[in-house]
Amino acid sequence: MFANLTNKQKRRSLLTLAVIFFILGIYQSTASTNGMPMLVFSNGFIIAIAFWAFSRRYSEKFIKQHALVNAITRVNNQLVIKQAPIKKIAEVDITRVSQITISDNYLSCILDGNGQGFDFQLIGKAGEINTQVNSILTVNEQQTITITVV
Repeated sequence: MFANLTNKQKRRSLLTLAVIFFILGIYQSTASTNGMPMLVFSNGFIIAIAFWAFSRRYSEKFIKQHALVNAITRVNNQLVIKQAPIKKIAEVDITRVSQITISDNYLSCILDGNGQGFDFQLIGKAGEINTQVNSILTVNEQQTITITVV
């Protein structure tokens, strides 16, 4: 059910849950003062903070910053992968890439056909990542590199 919602609806749902658990935290902190010391953070507050923090993932700003167009780029013969908007994860020489495996939120590059390479956690569906990778590679590179979508 949650997967069928838009990002805006997901964010609103998570923020609503955060408010509900915040209210529960207030209730827990006022109701539990019967001779016991009051906890600074009760379970309701902690869960509210978690829902609030997770809702950030569905904000427009976060989605724009972590878009695949920004995460997977090419500079000359280097495939540049960024997991965060600022942090550069790796530069991979495209001429050394022999196999690319793509899955939801995942990209793997095997270098020189020896089974060693790089694994990346990216935000995106397998089809979207595949489209971005194919838009970066030339026709000749697409023929020489084995691309597997799992």
